Amino acid sequence: MQPYIGGIPAYGIFSSIGLFCMMMMLYLRNKKLSFREYLFLMASMIIGVGIGSKILFIATQIPDIIANFSMKYMINKIITSGFVFYGGLFGAILGCVIFSKLFKYNVRDMLNFVSPGYSSFHACGRIGCFFAGCCYGKVSTWGFPLWNEPEILRIPVQLIEAIFLLSMTLFLLILEKKGKGNIFEIYLIGYATFRFIIEFWRGDELRGIWICFSTSQWISIIIIISYVTYRVIRICRKTSKNNYIL
Repeated sequence: MQPYIGGIPAYGIFSSIGLFCMMMMLYLRNKKLSFREYLFLMASMIIGVGIGSKILFIATQIPDIIANFSMKYMINKIITSGFVFYGGLFGAILGCVIFSKLFKYNVRDMLNFVSPGYSSFHACGRIGCFFAGCCYGKVSTWGFPLWNEPEILRIPVQLIEAIFLLSMTLFLLILEKKGKGNIFEIYLIGYATFRFIIEFWRGDELRGIWICFSTSQWISIIIIISYVTYRVIRICRKTSKNNYIL
């Protein structure tokens, strides 16, 4: 793997492919939005992804920033540092919610609509990570080397995640076609569970390690616990309402 393809950064190439896939997936499945609304939705999500993913990455680097704090260092960190997926996801969700409120669409319906496209975008981004040599796996007896460590094999966690996300995209589209399930919830909980597990095979500590889990694992735990709590509360309320009617 090489960080450049034809002189162009591989991560940029695959992220662009992912963005195109997401845009086309939303456009071809769109049955409600006007073209203007479609463009506004895309802009809202793209801006949210960019800002959210950058903010969360900076947050994982707080100890380093404090130790080396200066305005020049801070600006350089913002410009040259990487991104964190969960920050981008939350930014995209916020952008989608803002769009839904402004244009009077149901928030849940809109989140269901964008989930398969966002999953495909994320999958392509992970392929870009593989070629760029970031978000890599632990040293192993099998796998692929980084472009700057040709003698060391590492678990290809980026490709494993990409395969999972592409499978998730297909699964979500099938559910949508059958009119079954809350697509956004399935995507969010499915990915959070997968991400918590795959993080154990990640080899890059730059993503932030807190106590015994990475930043993304802690976020996954929060998402899963919050969702389970939400579902339990809904079930209890529904049961209580039915008992009251009886």
